[in-house]
Amino acid sequence: MRISSQQVFDSSVQSMQQHTSDVVEAQRQISSGQKYRLASDDALAAGLGVQIAWDKSQFAMFKVNQDHVNASLSSTDAQLNSINIALTKFQQMMVQGRNDPLGSDNRKLLGQQALALKNAVSQFANAKDANGQNIFRAEPVSTVLIAPSVSLETALSFNEVMVTGQNVLTVMGGIQTTLAAGNAPSDADMANMQAVLTQVTRAQVKTGLLQNQLDAATESAEVQKTNVELQRSNLLDTDLATATASLVKSNALLQAAQSVMTKLDVNTLFQKL
Repeated sequence: MRISSQQVFDSSVQSMQQHTSDVVEAQRQISSGQKYRLASDDALAAGLGVQIAWDKSQFAMFKVNQDHVNASLSSTDAQLNSINIALTKFQQMMVQGRNDPLGSDNRKLLGQQALALKNAVSQFANAKDANGQNIFRAEPVSTVLIAPSVSLETALSFNEVMVTGQNVLTVMGGIQTTLAAGNAPSDADMANMQAVLTQVTRAQVKTGLLQNQLDAATESAEVQKTNVELQRSNLLDTDLATATASLVKSNALLQAAQSVMTKLDVNTLFQKL
C-alpha cells in the first residue's frame, strides 16, 4: 500500500508536536523541580501531596512543642539542683546544731543561716521563666504532643516538689525556729528533713526521666519527618536523572522528525494544502 506525501507530512507534524511537547515538559520539570504542573496531571499524587504537607505542618508543631518542653525541663532541673544544694546545707547545719558542746548562742547563729537558706529555697521554688511563668506550675500541669501519639508533661507542679508528702518550707521553718531559739533539732526534725530531701530528689529523677522521654521522642519524630519528606520528594519532585534523559531523548526524536520534514517534496505538500 502506497503512503502519500500528505500522510507522511501529517505524521511528521504530529511527531514534531509530540516531541516538542515532551521537550517543553522535560525542561519545565528540570527548571521547576516539580513533576507536575497542575493537580489534575496526577490527582492521586496531588491528594497524597496534600496529606504529606499536613504531616509536615504537624512535625513543625512537634518541633515547637519539643523546644518548649526542653526549655521548661532545663529550667526545672536547674531550680531543683539549687533547692537540693540549699537543703543539703540546711541538713548539715542541723547536724551541727545537734552537737552537744555547741552553745545556745551558736545555735542562734545557725538559726540565722537557716533562715537565709529557707528564703533561698522559697525564691528557687517560686522562680519564673523568661515568659514570666512559674517554673513549678500550678496543678494540673499541661501536656503537649511532642511526636505522633506521644504527649509529655511540660513541667513539674509546685505541689509535687514543695508540698506533697512534706511541706518543704514548713519543715524548714519549724527547724529554723528551733535553732533560732538556741535549741537542738530533734530526731523527728532530722527525719522530716531527710524526707524533704528524698522528695526533692524524687522530683529530680522524674525530671531526668521526662528529659529522656523527650530526647527519644524527638529522635523518633526526626526520623519520621525525614521519611515524610522523602516520600513527598519521591512523589512530587523531579527526578533530575530521569528528566534529563527524557529531555535528551525527546530532543533527538524532535531533530529526527524535523529531518524527515526537510526531505519531503515541499511542492507536493503545498499542492495538498
